[in-house]
Parts: sequence; structure tokens; C-alpha cells
Amino acid sequence: MTLLIDKQKILTLALSLLLSLLICSTIAEGNDRKPAKVYLTYYFDSRDYNTLNIQTSLPDLPWGFNIWGFVDFHSEQKNADQRFELTRYFIEYRLKRPLFPNANGAWKGLGFELEYNDLNGTDNTVVRPGFTYKHPVPSIHGDKSWFEWRYHPYETDGSGSQISVIYLLHLTDRIYISGFADLNLEEDSDDRWVIEPQINFKINETFDLVLETRYNEIEDANTSLDGFGVAGGLKIKF
Repeated sequence: MTLLIDKQKILTLALSLLLSLLICSTIAEGNDRKPAKVYLTYYFDSRDYNTLNIQTSLPDLPWGFNIWGFVDFHSEQKNADQRFELTRYFIEYRLKRPLFPNANGAWKGLGFELEYNDLNGTDNTVVRPGFTYKHPVPSIHGDKSWFEWRYHPYETDGSGSQISVIYLLHLTDRIYISGFADLNLEEDSDDRWVIEPQINFKINETFDLVLETRYNEIEDANTSLDGFGVAGGLKIKF
């Protein structure tokens, strides 16, 4: 596996990951907060490219905040000979807080979120403030399953807004489905979906096998890209 990304992009990624690791190490030392989590997943995509995904979550920050985010490193599509050369990236981080953390009933699920996205450099960055609503699905394997509905009415690049849902559905103790569906409401073009459901097979406390379906109408609108693919991989949990 080779990372072939220019210096400015590497600096952006390094600062993002360093911030996450510093917060992780600070939180992990000598307190009763929920521990930070780091997941590493390597995928082989049916469109002849690979992805390295680094996911971090900080679930118990001061004042009720939490952070969840990831960095995807991709190689170029339809280039099997160079599928291990990771030349593209996408960053997404979400700073979140419940609006009514001490409430009971439906009000408890309401939250505020600030999402940061970066696609291959500072010219493609966007921040989305918005609201979330998370609720359990006790009918699916107890209280481990949930949906979170999200609405971001404003984007700093002025392109439109976004409605989305993320979910975690435990089918058994070892098999669960996770993923998201984003509907990007564009002001100057057609609305576009980005959808990624994933099934996870838990091997043990450290490793999962994953199978993911990927559909991206933004990529599909680019004649040089294919917006649909299937990717399988291995997830490592730290």
C-alpha cells in the first residue's frame, strides 16, 4: 500500500489525525468517561480500487459533546495495476451534543451537530450545521439498534442542504448492519443520493469481516467515474 498525496493534503490529514489522537489519549487517562474508539478498515472495491478507512469516536467529551469522524484514503477507480496506491481522500468529522440531555421520552433524542467535510483539499471543504434525532429500535435485537435522522439546512459552500439517516441494526450478537443514506439537495443541479449500507460479521473482539454496497450519484454524474460498487474488507478495532 502506497500513499501518493501532495504535501498540503498530507498536512491537512496529519493535523486532523493528530488532533483525534491527542484528544483520545487525554480522555483515556485517569477519568471515568467512556473510552475513545479507533477502527481501521481496508476494502477491495469491485471498481478496481482500494480504500483505507480510519474511523475515530470520542463519545464522552466535557459539556456533553462528542466527536465522530473518519478519513477515507482511496486509489483511482478502474486502475487495477495501481489499486494499492492511495491518491485520493475524503474527511468527515461531526461535533455533536444533545439539546436536552436530561429530558425523558422523545425530547431526549434531539441534538445539534456541526459536520466538517474535506474532499482532496481545501478548495473542496464544507461545514454543515444541523439538527439530529436519534431513537432506539428495540424490536431489532433488544436496545442495541437505532436510527439517527439528520437535517443540515445550510452549507458553507452555498450549494444547498442535506437530509440523511444513519443506522445500526444488530441482527444477532455477531452480525449487524450499519450505514447511511444522504440526500444532497442541490440549488443549481439535480438532487443526488449517496448511500452505503454495510453488513458486519464479528470474528472476535478485534476483527470484523465487512461487505459494503456503495452508491454515489455525485460520482455517477462524472463520466470518468462509476457511482456503484461493492466492497469487501477487514475491520480492526483498537
